[in-house]
Amino acid sequence: MNGDVTRYESDTLDATAGYGVRKRNFQLVFFDGKFPTRADADGMDLEEQTADALEHVETAVRRAGVKMDDVLRTTVYTTEADRTDDIEAAYETYFADRRPAMTVVGVADLPDGAAVQIEATAVER
Repeated sequence: MNGDVTRYESDTLDATAGYGVRKRNFQLVFFDGKFPTRADADGMDLEEQTADALEHVETAVRRAGVKMDDVLRTTVYTTEADRTDDIEAAYETYFADRRPAMTVVGVADLPDGAAVQIEATAVER
């Protein structure tokens, strides 16, 4: 396929077409899960660890030639799923105007005692 295909639907069903398909020349960019810095994670609370992991996401995003505004979604793995308010607070720092879709997944354990790991998907325009 030469480009992404996006399906879009209207709120009303048109007699000639229920939906349309449009091609765009966008490229999805996937980023591996990012952790907070191992040396600092022990002394950080969940909000600080999330901010540190997002800093690593931002570095990877910039190296790929895209912007944080181009991040479409993230998946947050955390050992403290009951504290999503702390995760949201950190996200406000990095995604002030347009926060990407976010899925939070509770896990029993993460490497090196981290409380959070963040995967991201962005679009290269």
